[in-house]
Amino acid sequence: MPVPEVLRVPAFRAVWVASLLSNGGSWLQIVASGWLILEATGSPAAVGALALVTRAPAIGLSAWAGSLADRVDRRAVGIWTFALQAAAAGSLALITWADGTHVAAIYALTFVVGVGFALGLPAMLALIPSLVPRARLSQAVSLNAAGINIARLAGPAIGGGMLALFGATVCFAVNAVSFLALVWALARLEPRPPAAPPAAGRPRLRDALGFASADPAIRRLLIGMAIFTVLASPVQELAPVVADRLDAGATGLGLLLGAMGGGALGGAWLLERLHAGGYPRHRALPTASLLFAVGLAVVAVTPWFWLGLAGMAFAGAFWIWMFAATNTATQLRSPAPLLGRMLGLYQLSVIGPIAIGSTLAGLVAEEAGIEATLAGCAALLAAWAAWSLRNPVLEIDVPLSGGPAPSGDEARDRVERRGGDAAVDL
Repeated sequence: MPVPEVLRVPAFRAVWVASLLSNGGSWLQIVASGWLILEATGSPAAVGALALVTRAPAIGLSAWAGSLADRVDRRAVGIWTFALQAAAAGSLALITWADGTHVAAIYALTFVVGVGFALGLPAMLALIPSLVPRARLSQAVSLNAAGINIARLAGPAIGGGMLALFGATVCFAVNAVSFLALVWALARLEPRPPAAPPAAGRPRLRDALGFASADPAIRRLLIGMAIFTVLASPVQELAPVVADRLDAGATGLGLLLGAMGGGALGGAWLLERLHAGGYPRHRALPTASLLFAVGLAVVAVTPWFWLGLAGMAFAGAFWIWMFAATNTATQLRSPAPLLGRMLGLYQLSVIGPIAIGSTLAGLVAEEAGIEATLAGCAALLAAWAAWSLRNPVLEIDVPLSGGPAPSGDEARDRVERRGGDAAVDL
């Protein structure tokens, strides 16, 4: 298989490889920390609270972090924020090595990792166009997305095996080293000057909120994403509880999350083919919600681990549909002067509901059990999907300039020229 041309660009190649390692390392920590919390507390609510701790910083810092990415050297932002995450992961390794499972430390240092993630994400997304020639930007963005999904497929499976064989300390230590690999790659780059002068006027979020509330397509996209994530995310965030119910152990937990990542790879390929063939996003989005609900229901009720794996893979295919199609449609529908703030609203429609939904689902699972909790989420998600199919918003497929919706390469090129996919693997 020929090497993609964009990987012949040394700066992009170094950052891409380091990012692949860092994303994989993050999954090792996710698997280990969730399993330790469940073992120490026996509480689904305590596991669900990890999602809130991880994402609370992004809820509060997203708008400021986007402004930081436009005003400060993006490379420097990445170096400092990944160094912060490396320090937090390394501290977790030391604490678990010296003191075993320390629940308060896991929560506190996971919060620190979340702060680094929230502050660094916009800068890292905006850095990609400066690493490659303009003609290779489309390939760079596609390869970056592929790397995220590769890490999502392999990271949990490796993490589950490593946790079972070597314990959580090794998982945390490897994650710390993976962050340092990205620090090293960024430190080798030339400084990237800020995109906006420090004296530039501060953009107002209320302008984006006003547009979002007035535009029917953006309104449906953001509401639909929020409803999807609040009901779909518990199967990922409470995966340790699912693995425990299926008596799968730490290795099984890694395989369940890895199956979801494998399904996402297949789903991304299928969505691209369907959209190139003219399948509209206003249909793809509720269809994805409905089919994800089917996979979620299977995971909720099955007593067999192998069927749980199949349900996670099936659900993962349509998880990626929602993120890819919503992000692309949001970019195509947003006015250029508001694009950054519109993507900030999109990120909030993802991050906030994941934190809230997983926390609430953990509390419900504490009383009603994980089976009833996930089955209830599946039923509510299916009801929303059915309503959305009966009440479509056709404007979702019409770019802001009007006229027929672009498809295939034309749509991807328009999005990527605006700075790449702002979706994040959550």
